[in-house]
Amino acid sequence: MEDMDNELLGESASKKTSPTIKDLARKYFSFWPLFIISMAVFVGGAFLYLRRATPKYAATALIMVKGEKKSYQSDDLIASALTASRSSNMENELQLMKSIGLMERVVIENQFNISYYIIGRIKTTDLYLEAPFRFIVQKVEDSSRGLTLIVKDLTTSGAVMQFGPEKARIVQKILWNTPYVIDGKQFVLAPRGKDIAGSGDYMTIWSPVSNTAANIAGSLSIDWLDKKTSIIKLGLITENVQRGKDILNALAKEYDRSDLEEKNIASRNTIRFIDDRLEIVSNELSGVEGHLENYQGQNQIINVESQSGEAFGNSNSVSKDILNLNIQKGVVQQIQGYFNNPESAGKLVPSSLGIQDPTLGSLIAKYNELAMERERKKPQLAANSLILKDLESQINDVRGSVLENLQNINKNLNLQQGSLEQKNSQYRSFLSSLPRKERVMQEIKRKQSITEGLYLYLLQKREESSISAGAENVSVYKQIDKASGYGPVEPNSTNVMIMAVLFGLLLPVGFIVIGEKINDKITGRDDVTSKLAVPVYGEIGHLPKKNAGGIVVLNRDLVGEQFRLIRTNLALIEKNRTKQVILITSSGINEGKSMVSLNLAAALAIPGKKVALLEFDMRKPGISKNLGYYDNLKGLSNYLSGETKELSEIYQVSEEVETLHIYPAGDIPDNPADLLLSENVTTLFDLLKRRYDYVVVDTPPVALVSDAFILNKFCDTSLFVIRQRHTPKKQLDYIQDIAENNRLNHLGLIINDLKTGAKYGNAYGSSQPYNYVYGQEAKKGLWRRFSPFSDRA
Repeated sequence: MEDMDNELLGESASKKTSPTIKDLARKYFSFWPLFIISMAVFVGGAFLYLRRATPKYAATALIMVKGEKKSYQSDDLIASALTASRSSNMENELQLMKSIGLMERVVIENQFNISYYIIGRIKTTDLYLEAPFRFIVQKVEDSSRGLTLIVKDLTTSGAVMQFGPEKARIVQKILWNTPYVIDGKQFVLAPRGKDIAGSGDYMTIWSPVSNTAANIAGSLSIDWLDKKTSIIKLGLITENVQRGKDILNALAKEYDRSDLEEKNIASRNTIRFIDDRLEIVSNELSGVEGHLENYQGQNQIINVESQSGEAFGNSNSVSKDILNLNIQKGVVQQIQGYFNNPESAGKLVPSSLGIQDPTLGSLIAKYNELAMERERKKPQLAANSLILKDLESQINDVRGSVLENLQNINKNLNLQQGSLEQKNSQYRSFLSSLPRKERVMQEIKRKQSITEGLYLYLLQKREESSISAGAENVSVYKQIDKASGYGPVEPNSTNVMIMAVLFGLLLPVGFIVIGEKINDKITGRDDVTSKLAVPVYGEIGHLPKKNAGGIVVLNRDLVGEQFRLIRTNLALIEKNRTKQVILITSSGINEGKSMVSLNLAAALAIPGKKVALLEFDMRKPGISKNLGYYDNLKGLSNYLSGETKELSEIYQVSEEVETLHIYPAGDIPDNPADLLLSENVTTLFDLLKRRYDYVVVDTPPVALVSDAFILNKFCDTSLFVIRQRHTPKKQLDYIQDIAENNRLNHLGLIINDLKTGAKYGNAYGSSQPYNYVYGQEAKKGLWRRFSPFSDRA
């Protein structure tokens, strides 16, 4: 039967229709008052902001960093000091332009720390140089605090000045060009022009230089115009465009000036250093020359260099000859050792190794020739061969001759060495005989030469420095054009209005979405069908309180048609049954189950069917209360307890539908659940099934008491009432559990109190009001006729 229910009604959790764009638009459009209020607040706020906000302008300037030419690399320290230039690291240039020290110089030079404003009703405007008077500071004793003056009621002779805290301002009349002292600052106010009389209120602000410099540096933007160029782009946002242009022009000028000053300081320091050194070196040179003159006169020395040079040359020549003799002696000793070594017997002897003796050379050559001949013939002859013995004898003779010749050479070398050493000793004695004063004279001349060279070098650099100071000190920075300004750039009225409209639309949407997320109540049919595999028999629209108590199904309105649709669905499902007992319940109180029971019973009875409506909600009998039955009226509790045996004594005939018999609850028993377990309940239902075509049973909420589960065995169909915006979503899990465990027979759902607006989640049901009558539509109003979200025929 459950498959038949789903097939006929087409409702299950597995079939969910996604909302269309029109459904979503209708949903949000139903909150149009919220959107109108939000738009009015944001757009109005944006308008007030634009009206009161002070416009800001942009000023820009371009500075080119020229590369400095370096024609050569010099190791000369003074030349480097004269021609050295600051290396152009472009990132460093950007940081230097943002330095507070540079900004303070700009502020002091141009008095940018003095501002003039005109006070308007809505906003205060920066006048800059257009103020009718000037604030001239003569003396500042306390530069850490600012000063604010309000000047008004201007006349040709003076004005009224206000100063001090806002709640305790001091008012004073002043005269133009008269000194005044306030907060340690002596100043005068001087008029600009002759005709300055007026009633405007002006404000003059003197700020500490450091504060103004920090503010300008904070709002200054510095970047490259292009990474491929060396052009710096300066940008500044100010309230007065002319002030912004003047600040950028002054900054470029001051930066250029600081570079020139840095170079001039370097040139002056270099020249000063050279002058100081020239004076010192000149005195030293004079002293050295006088000392040399006195020394030569006292010691009668003519030319020490030529005398000592000749002696040194001869000594060096003899020393070289002695060294050569020692080398030859070493070679002789090596050859002697070679011949005397038994292991070298029969081996070839090296050459004479530079010994210039023909006899020794021929003997060694003869020895090597015999040794080679022996080595060639030795493999071909016997060991005792006469030829070999003869060769051995010749080799030994030559060997003895070589050794003898070497001894003679060695003796000759020793004689030569002795002679040379004696001669070298004579030269050294000659050199040592030179007086010590001669060496002192050489030191004096050396010092004279050094001092004289240094003096000439300094004279040359002194002239070069004088020329460089005037010719080469050119700044590497050049402002391409004067600063330009445009704007206003803030506030951007278009962007502000766009943001206001966006926030005006998004804020209500956010409220709606958040409200849906935090809402734990069922808002529409989709909430039910998305979680429950239980058929929905019908929906009941919202009824005003005045119409919700009695029988409303007799009216030709939307709610009446909805009850008739439920009756049709029940007839289709139960067409194979001759009798039907319908149980109606809900999860909690105030969900409308009694109203549904009364009107469904009336809808079943209108075609002429006999219908019995049983009010088994004995704890809280809502049907009796709504129909106005008196309290001591007999009812079901009296019959089940045995107080009465006749059904005719406990039912009431409906005044609107004669075939509808209403069985009220009667007296409230102590424990209705125990009463439902009596045998009289079975007897009651047996009698009712024989007498009536339909029996509608109104039971208490199943989540509170178990009465509905007790009566379930007597019923053929169960209808569970869910009320929009009242039934908690968590109750759907409880309903699903009831359906899965068959605790109520042939369970179906009725969604009650369904409001028709899209904002109530009824995007898929009828959008007509509760009193709508099909076929009797009123003419649509102008709004509904042209609204894009209205349903057109």
